[in-house]
Amino acid sequence: MTKLLPPVKLTDPGDLIAAVPHLLGFHPADSMVVLVVRGHDIALTLRIDLPPPGAPHRVAEQLAGPLSRCRSAKAVVVVIGGGSGDPPEDLPHDSLVDVMDDALHAARVPLLLAAWTRATAKGEAWFDYHDAGTSGTVPDPTSTAFAAESAADGHVTYSSRAAMGELLAPDPPEALSRRAALLNRLAADATPLPPDGTVAPRHRELIHAEVVRAAGRKRPLTDSEVADLAHALSDPWVRDSALGYCVGQHARSAEALWTELTRACPAPERAEPASLLAFSAYVNGLGTLASLALDRAEKAHPGHRLTELLRAALDTGLSPDHLRRLAERAAETDWSAPPEG
Repeated sequence: MTKLLPPVKLTDPGDLIAAVPHLLGFHPADSMVVLVVRGHDIALTLRIDLPPPGAPHRVAEQLAGPLSRCRSAKAVVVVIGGGSGDPPEDLPHDSLVDVMDDALHAARVPLLLAAWTRATAKGEAWFDYHDAGTSGTVPDPTSTAFAAESAADGHVTYSSRAAMGELLAPDPPEALSRRAALLNRLAADATPLPPDGTVAPRHRELIHAEVVRAAGRKRPLTDSEVADLAHALSDPWVRDSALGYCVGQHARSAEALWTELTRACPAPERAEPASLLAFSAYVNGLGTLASLALDRAEKAHPGHRLTELLRAALDTGLSPDHLRRLAERAAETDWSAPPEG
């Protein structure tokens, strides 16, 4: 799940297909993408892997929740890959498109266009499922106005989902082991957490300083810096207060810090920055990055509460605007005072 980030209007089917990698953050393969359109703007993008033969009905079930919130909008379905067929008459996964058409009708979201293309690359042909006489080619996804707007907004488009996942690959085991030893010493020497739910000032100040510094820092964090930050975030009140950095002037540098810490922290502490990264990505409509970050958090700390809540939100297609309001509330909260009640 994602949403349109730059304010660019799209009308041509080829332009829509060329926009898909920038909406998702990567070039998809063997995928079905549903673009929910309001007016001439893309309000929501949903992507799922193409199902195995004989199981297209599960796709409709997966998308029922998100689509139910999209009434008064319209949809474009793009099937990418999944076989070659015999275009233009015989296109891959036509039964899946029929199922999606029914699901969209049930959700009161009219289907504007259903198209197939082999890939989201320059010069690839696209074909209309419902009109064999309608086809075209995909423009260069790297040179469109939409690509320029997306890049100007600071978003990176990866060659594949796997390439995006490499962004979060853990640091070498020996580095993680050194930091785990430092964390164990910090935990042994730590003073008890405040009993009233207030945030330890030194931890809050450390997080703020490192978020601000991340905007211009040119070197990676040292082992000691990673351990200090991971120890601070292990306090759930500190971690929750850090949600406020997912919006506002420090949002981009905070996301860079959470990304680095997701790679640099050992388990189980990795779950804290990974969940913050997932929250930040979700708020910015980057559903795939949010899901990948949640994968890291779940592996590092099974049963992690914030991770479970974010996974449920992602699976049900909760609007990023809901989480943005939570982040704004966190940013406005006085975390030096005990919570009411």
